[in-house]
This record gives sequence, C-alpha cells and structure tokens, in this order.
Amino acid sequence: MHRSFSTLMKKLSAPDIQEEASGISESEELQAENPSQKSSQSDPVRVSVALPPNRIIRTRQIWSKLLHAAALPVIVGGTAFWLESELSVTLLQQAWPVMALLAAAYVGAWVLNSKLERYPFLNQFEGALLSVSVTLLPAGGLFAAMPGSPINTLALLATLGSVGWYLAEKFLHRYRNSSLLILPGGVSDRLFGLPGVSKEQKTQNTKRACDGIVADLHESISTHGQLLANQSMKGIPTYHAGYIYELLTARVLLGASCKASVDVWKRRYYPYVRRAVDLTLIILSLPLTLPIVALTAAAIRLESQGPVLFWQRRVGRKGETFQMVKFRSMYHGNPGEESDVFADKGDDRVTRVGRFIRKFRIDEIPQFWNVIKGEMSLIGPRPEQAGLVEKFDDDVTLYENRHLVRPGITGWAQVLQGYVADKEGTRHKLEHDLYYVKHQSVTLDLLITYLTLKTIVTGFGAR
Repeated sequence: MHRSFSTLMKKLSAPDIQEEASGISESEELQAENPSQKSSQSDPVRVSVALPPNRIIRTRQIWSKLLHAAALPVIVGGTAFWLESELSVTLLQQAWPVMALLAAAYVGAWVLNSKLERYPFLNQFEGALLSVSVTLLPAGGLFAAMPGSPINTLALLATLGSVGWYLAEKFLHRYRNSSLLILPGGVSDRLFGLPGVSKEQKTQNTKRACDGIVADLHESISTHGQLLANQSMKGIPTYHAGYIYELLTARVLLGASCKASVDVWKRRYYPYVRRAVDLTLIILSLPLTLPIVALTAAAIRLESQGPVLFWQRRVGRKGETFQMVKFRSMYHGNPGEESDVFADKGDDRVTRVGRFIRKFRIDEIPQFWNVIKGEMSLIGPRPEQAGLVEKFDDDVTLYENRHLVRPGITGWAQVLQGYVADKEGTRHKLEHDLYYVKHQSVTLDLLITYLTLKTIVTGFGAR
C-alpha cells in the first residue's frame, strides 16, 4: 500500500540517515517545519515497533550466513573423525550423495524459516523448529531407515548435529525493533493500540536513527505533503499506515476511515498444485480418518435421533452456492435448524457428542467430500451461510473479495481468531481472510496446517 508514494520518496533519498548533532528529536524538527500541526493530538509520535525482520530494517546477515555455511563441513568432519578416530577421506568420498541431500535439506530449512519470519505472531524459535521439522528431520528419518553402515551412521549423526546447530543459532539470534515516527490522523491512529507498538522516551529519540515515517497517505498528503517530501530528501522513507498495520497483525486493514483494496497476485500453477496436494492428503489420511468417521457416526446415532450428517447451503468461490456437509452436532429439529444464524457460546442445542467433535474439529471431516468435488479446498476462507453472506455483502466493506478463492475446511481466520458471532467479529475475520487471499502461498498454507494441528489439540475457537 505504501509503495506508490514511498518509491518516489526512496529515489530521492540517501542510503543512510544520520542524527543531528544538536540532539533535536524528529518530532520537534517536524513540528518546526509544519507549525500548523502543533496541537497535542496531531504531534508526531516516535515509537518502537516489533516488526518482522527485513521489512523496514534490512539486517546485515553476513555473519549469520557465514555461520550457516560453516555448519555442515564442521559437523560432517567432526562426526567422521569421531567415528573413525581420524579424518577419513575415503569415508567422506563415499558419503557425498547423502551429504548432498543433507545440504539441500539444510538450505531448505534456512529458506523456509526466512519466509516464516514475516509473520509477527510466530515465535522465532517456533518458526525455526517448524522449518527443520519439514526439511532436516525427514532427511534424518530417511537415513535412519537405511541399513546400518558407517555412511548412514555418519549421515544420521550429522543430521542431528545440523538440527542442533540450526536451532541454537536461531534461538540466540535477536533482531532490533524498528524506530518509526507516526503522523497521527486517519488510519495511523489505529496503530497505537496494537501489540508490539510502544512509545519511545525523548532520551531514546536522540540515540537512534529514525527508520521511517508512518502516515495515512490518503489523509496526510494534503496536510503533511511538504513535510513528508522534506524528510524524504533527508533519506527517511515513508510508509502507509495500512502497510504497517498489515505487518503487525497479519490482517488487511478495513474500516470506515480507510480505503482498502486487495491486489491478488495470480500464480499460474499454484491452483493446480493446491488441487493435487488436497487430493493426495485426503487419500493418505484415509487409514486414520475412516475409523474416526465410523466411530463418530455410531456415537451420534446412539445419543440422539436424526441423520448422522447435516447439510447446509454455503457460498463458495465466485459467489456460487453449494451444499456443505458436516457431522450433525445439534439435536435434530432444533429451533433455528433451517435458519442462517450464528451458534452461541454454550449453545444448548449442541449434543454432548457434538460438543466433543466440535472441540477437536472432527465434525469437519465429512467436508473431504466437498474437497473431492472441487467445491472446497483443505485451506481457505471458511464458507459462510448463504443468508449471512447476503447481509454482510451490504454491511461489510470488501466482503465479496473473500470469494476470490475456494473456501476451506481450515483457514487463516480460524487458526488466529476462532469462531465469531457478531458484525464486529466478522469484520476482523474478513481482515484475516483478505490477508490470506492477498498472500496465499505454499509457506502460508504450511503455517496454517501447523496452527490447525495446535488448534485441534487446544480446542481453540470451538462452539
């Protein structure tokens, strides 16, 4: 969002920013250039912001890269020396194919973790652990399954050493917060209450360089245009408040005071890859899900009368309606069964079996049928009831844009926010959904899968 204005600014800016020797803070300097903005409500505010790395501050990672580059030779050489009591060149020559696989897994963990770091709520060590879980650990499992030999022993020990080395480096590495100057007004005011944003003291202002100015560019061009241009000439970039909001919350900013848009980068082959992955995962999961389906169906029939499955009209991709299927979790014939309404917390229409299968998301398993038919995907915005969609289309800005992709059994809003039952909750849920529509990728799908497993264990957001 910030790029159209910021790109022009950056072309004029110097690469580095130096503080004035006089010790005058940016907020005081900006007020001197724009005396009309001296009221307490419009004074620029210097804040410390915990943003994802390499979004505002470009970190110098040369030492980290050298550390990673040195990891495998040191670990492999040390392991070979420990096994043979000497540095065996012959053993290393024979082991190069498995070492090449291990090197590829190590690089894959590094690349994946750099992508996961863009999500602010994900713990740095947790992201590193997820990265090695889908790269280095499968490689180690492959080595462990091979017949015993010195080469396989070397590979397995080297894998364990690489995992430990990688996690230790990520655990010890720390990023500094960004120091930003916020121009109040419009969307910018919504940043002050967000987690990770704290006001800096005046003594801090004179010690650190300002990393950028944050403003509502839809509101501030007319009132702060000259001020922003002057600061850009001094090498200070400008960012739209909506962009910072998105980095901090992993949501697309919506509201009456902002002009939001969703630009979807169309990946040519991504939908076909997603479709193939959906079908493959469903087939591979059948040995686990079929017994669960049989036991759940029997429990539902034994507890209450009525059908095992519940069908409801939902809205999918491009606004097309379809019949979504779930395990029945409420008493048959309950008031509101045929109506499009939200479920309340502690809803007395829910059966005991229904409460259990809702908590652990077992009631969603029959939707594999909708995925096989192509009406849904495993991951995407949750399909909403048709009657509620008609209402939200009129009341909530950009609500129809969540239908640009296939709906999913699980999604970004489900794992971060859980169940909602009012208009304000629906607006926040839409901000999550639009973030997914805008940034859908293999990395984001992997993260949602991981968070879904955590959700199943904790029962977060169930009704």
